[in-house]
Amino acid sequence: MQWLAFGNLAFLWMFPAIILLYILKRKYEDQAVASILLWQRVLQNREANRPWQKLERYLLLFLQLLVALLLLLALLRPAVPVEGAIAAHTVLVIDSSGSMLAREGQQTRLELSKQAALKVVEHLGSNQRLTLVEMGREPKVLVSKSGDQAALRQALNGIVPRAGTGDSRAALSLAKAIAASEPGSGIMWFGDGDRGRMAESDFSALQPEAFRHIQPGVTQDNLAVGSFVTQLRDGRMEGLLRIDNYGLSERKGRAVIYDREHRVLDVGNLTVAAKGSFSLSFSDLPSSPAYEAELEIKQDALSEDNRAWSVPFASGKARAVLVSPAGNRFLTQALLYGNRVELETMNRLPDRLDDKVDLWIFDGVVPKQLPKGNLLLVAPAESASWFEAYGTQKLTRPLETNKPEHPLLAYADLKDVHVAEHVAWKPISGMEPLVSSGDQAVISAGTLQGRRAVILGFDLHQSDFPLRPAFPIFMQNSLSWLSPAQSVPIGTAYPGETVVLPLTPGAAMRVLIQPDGKQIQVDGQGSVYLYAVPEQTGLFTLRETRGRDELTRYFAVQMRAAESDIAPKTLQVPVYEGDEKPKGDAGQQLQGMQVKGMKGLRELAVWLVLAALLTAFAEWAVYRRGY
Repeated sequence: MQWLAFGNLAFLWMFPAIILLYILKRKYEDQAVASILLWQRVLQNREANRPWQKLERYLLLFLQLLVALLLLLALLRPAVPVEGAIAAHTVLVIDSSGSMLAREGQQTRLELSKQAALKVVEHLGSNQRLTLVEMGREPKVLVSKSGDQAALRQALNGIVPRAGTGDSRAALSLAKAIAASEPGSGIMWFGDGDRGRMAESDFSALQPEAFRHIQPGVTQDNLAVGSFVTQLRDGRMEGLLRIDNYGLSERKGRAVIYDREHRVLDVGNLTVAAKGSFSLSFSDLPSSPAYEAELEIKQDALSEDNRAWSVPFASGKARAVLVSPAGNRFLTQALLYGNRVELETMNRLPDRLDDKVDLWIFDGVVPKQLPKGNLLLVAPAESASWFEAYGTQKLTRPLETNKPEHPLLAYADLKDVHVAEHVAWKPISGMEPLVSSGDQAVISAGTLQGRRAVILGFDLHQSDFPLRPAFPIFMQNSLSWLSPAQSVPIGTAYPGETVVLPLTPGAAMRVLIQPDGKQIQVDGQGSVYLYAVPEQTGLFTLRETRGRDELTRYFAVQMRAAESDIAPKTLQVPVYEGDEKPKGDAGQQLQGMQVKGMKGLRELAVWLVLAALLTAFAEWAVYRRGY
């Protein structure tokens, strides 16, 4: 037991004060009576000359002393150790990522973590404070340095399960920064861990007692849809389904394929070995704009990853227009290769740019107004309201690749390409140089006022680029990257992340329908729209109206595979003791510590005050009865 206000012992004066009231003699007033014969024995004690009298055993005295004792103990604020916060200021981090939806018995891991955190809140001492952090895709501080149990409880109850991922490194870094703002702070982590160990460079070392990891997970039996693809081949729709088993035992069940209207199309049995994968193929599926695969498995810990959706590849072609006053055989042949676009060529700029063109290619010319479709500019020597050219310049330095990871440069090696001169232009917001010569951008790509754009800053005839193997690869990459909705399906998206939706040029109205039925008006200006995916999985629908045509496309939002691996993991951070420098050796890392044994304090003052009130009530009853 600890005494949190030992200085209040000064209130000990209450005891002698009460006793003094009982040993001091009462002072009586003289009154005339007929006889005092019968009062002689009683008055013997009263007639003493001393101002005090012998202390007698009075029940009231004992009760009053007991009340004083209880009040004094309450003022000293006694407290007993309980499971609770580990420091005067403790940062609680709650993992709410998709794996926390795994069930442990009748409850999810997130529910178990919230219950454990609520215990810490309930056992919070009067001199302790908590900071509550939710580990989502971006960590959020829900309550900062507060001892208000009602506010902390409300914030904890407000944490809801999510299907997305969480950034444990960002959450731990944030918690460490908050803890560092107040010496002696601690961090308590409620979650199913992380794969790797936090390096010293990512996360500075902690004192061993300043960090606790509360692991709510035990089970790891989980079967999940690894991938589900459908494709039209030789006029027949085929599907391929891969099921992954993350558990330690063989699992059996079946997979059901549904169409867009949730009608059963096919069923397949499956047997997946422990830590293995199993594939099912489906052939001659009835036509549907989208398909759904669902696993029917008994006793599966995580059911959110048992469903997946697939949108068949659309076979439509994009409409492209090449404007080249001088003609460009290299460019024309590269655009026609693969028969991926419906190409129309022009030898001069049209009076009006057609809004229904998906991709514009301008070779040596620049339109005064931006078209609504995506665009590829080749040797843009002219200026316009949206583009400012500085004229041609000689290149004296070799080409350098700035963004080798960009899709345009995949498998395209431009280091041996020679360019005689190029067009210099004013940098454009949203465009980034992919290839440069010194400080001069030669190839740029990005988003230009809401549409995708690529600028090839030199005339193909002034270089040996068309003779290099990289040229057709670069052009096909450009077509893939610039092709809009009709020819390229929307890729799989993930909860809580951002997906790029290619928009149909010329569409007047666009509506996005979520799996829960909520409709969102898409106010996209240009050919792409950045959509922040909500924390839900399912099949999303994008409907566009262009003239009398209504275009409907689908895309799937599914959990990431990393969330399906629900095996409990340790959360390892660097620790050190005393003034020693951080050490990364095994044995100095805290792993999977439990709530039991953590230090917290529960004050008993409230109970003591309540006992004092009850005793005072008993003393009043004794007084009324005249004991």
